[in-house]
Amino acid sequence: MSIVGKPDAAKVVVWTVVLGGAFAIGMLLLVQSVTKSAREKALQETKAEVERHETQPGRSITDAATAVASPFIAAVGAGRYADAYGLLAAPYRGAVTPAAFAKTCQASPILAAARSVTLNQLRQQSAGTAETVEASGVLDSGAGAVPIGFVFLKEGGKLRILVVSLAGVPVLQGVAPLTR
Repeated sequence: MSIVGKPDAAKVVVWTVVLGGAFAIGMLLLVQSVTKSAREKALQETKAEVERHETQPGRSITDAATAVASPFIAAVGAGRYADAYGLLAAPYRGAVTPAAFAKTCQASPILAAARSVTLNQLRQQSAGTAETVEASGVLDSGAGAVPIGFVFLKEGGKLRILVVSLAGVPVLQGVAPLTR
């Protein structure tokens, strides 16, 4: 008959550390995988929502502006700056890098805590083939509700954001002042 002795304390400690480390690494990989898939799903849903709203026949210009402003504000408030950056007009993207855009959003407590936007006034202007849309409304933010304004440019039949103003002050703008 064989008698199994007590395991050595050092072996127990070593195996506990090894198994604990393996468990921790496994949990980190699981969390990272779930986070990545959730982020990708949110990005696909945002893109699908924007596409669905932009291609609806017979929609008003207010609906078109809302279809861009709402996902933009949702993305900024959720810290998904790359998603929001894609909804900006070409002149803005040409003047401001994605990193600078993210930094500006993070520096504004109102934008960083943005939850939703409601547009209630709209003004459309055109000159020749150029067209702009100015929209104003209310931004709901964890830092409070503030008046918000957007200037949109029409690019490829879709509205894109050029300027965002909070309480009448431009906080995101793709228009640089002249320097001499």
